[in-house]
Amino acid sequence: MGHALRYRDESELPESVRRRLQKRFSEKPAPSVTPTRGRKPRRDVEHEEQVVFFNRIRALAANDPKRYGVAADRTYAIPNGGGRSRAEAGRLKAEGVRKGVSDVFVSFPAHGKHGMYIEMKAPTGRVSDEQNKWIYDSQVLRYHAAVCFSADDAVNIWRAYVDGTAAT
Repeated sequence: MGHALRYRDESELPESVRRRLQKRFSEKPAPSVTPTRGRKPRRDVEHEEQVVFFNRIRALAANDPKRYGVAADRTYAIPNGGGRSRAEAGRLKAEGVRKGVSDVFVSFPAHGKHGMYIEMKAPTGRVSDEQNKWIYDSQVLRYHAAVCFSADDAVNIWRAYVDGTAAT
C-alpha cells in the first residue's frame, strides 16, 4: 500500500530540504573535454571490419549450417592488439600474449591445412615485421594464412578456405 505524501508541492518543503534537492538535481554543465595531445579520437576501422566479418560468418552459418556451421563455431578472435597500459601489457605478456600473432584463427582443418590465420588490417594499415613472420611461419607449418584489408576480403578468404577453393 502506498504512503501518503507529506508535502503537496515543493513550496511546502522546509528550506534546508529544498536547497539540498535543488543542489542535487540542478543541471550541471558538462565538463569541457580537451582532446589528448590535440588529436581527434581515433576511429578503429580494423575493429569495425572484424566485427562485420564475424557477423557475416555467423549469418553464413545460420543460413547454411551443414556447410559453414562448424567452421564458424571454430573461428575466433585472438585479442593481441590494442593500446594498453604498461602494467596490463606486462600481465598479458606473462599470460602468453605474443607480438605478431594474427587477429583471427579458424580452428578447422580443411584441404590439407591444419587451420587458418587471418590478420585484419584497416584499408590503409600495414603489416608489421612480426606479423609477416607469423604469417610466413604459419604457411610453412601447413596453416593457411592471409592478410585482409576489409571484412569483404576476410569473408571471401574464409569461405574459400572452408569450401576448399583457397589458393595455397
